[in-house]
Amino acid sequence: MAEALNTIRNPISGDREKRLLVVADGDNAHLYYTSMLLQRLEYNIHTAKSMDDVMEIMNIARPALVLTELSLAGRDGLELLKRIKHAPQTYAIPVIILTSSRDKAMKEACTNEHCTAFLQKPVEPDVLYEAIQKATESVPRRYIRLNTSLNVIVGDEKAAYPGSGEYITALSENGMYISTSKPKPTGLSVPLTILLEDSRIKVEGMVLYSFDRDKGPLKTPGMGIKFVRIAPEDQAVIRSFIKREITKGLTMGQIGNTIM
Repeated sequence: MAEALNTIRNPISGDREKRLLVVADGDNAHLYYTSMLLQRLEYNIHTAKSMDDVMEIMNIARPALVLTELSLAGRDGLELLKRIKHAPQTYAIPVIILTSSRDKAMKEACTNEHCTAFLQKPVEPDVLYEAIQKATESVPRRYIRLNTSLNVIVGDEKAAYPGSGEYITALSENGMYISTSKPKPTGLSVPLTILLEDSRIKVEGMVLYSFDRDKGPLKTPGMGIKFVRIAPEDQAVIRSFIKREITKGLTMGQIGNTIM
């Protein structure tokens, strides 16, 4: 039987609907790892180990995407891809292959059967995220957005004072959301200092949207910031931090059926 993994809705991600994905893999360790990673990327997940499990899920709910290994219990992932793409009811559902296979002929066969992407394990979280975003969103995000809580200084760092009540609740390589009692107006450019672990990252940002109290999806004051100037080395620090947080505690060291 297919197993449904419970997800916890994060209150700071209320601007987009959480997509339902079906993840199929015949290997317990890889199935658990991929499913937990995608939950942390704010997706709702159903897991499956066989083609029959996937079809059972799709008889009940219509997923936004199917992510499957080629190696499944019973019939393989290529046959699952064909089943989905040859049925009028399901042909529009994108299918991404995530596999350990290095068989070029199999990759060509999957491409000919209209898989959306063919990715090989191990895959970087940002590569997987970008592929899913492109397949499921009309306006896809390129970068992972990490729900977090980090101190930030808005404006001139020298004029800042401790306990200003401004902090980052979502962070990506390209911008962030700042919770603040005094959001800046849309379109304003502002210097920012991100206090990230042992680093003080200075960027210039532009306010893309701004909410006063009782406005916006969270009903709390804050503003969305796009980075308009950031040093490449600072962007790399942010990228590394996000990857560590997203994959924290998820490794392929298996004890029994548990990923440690």
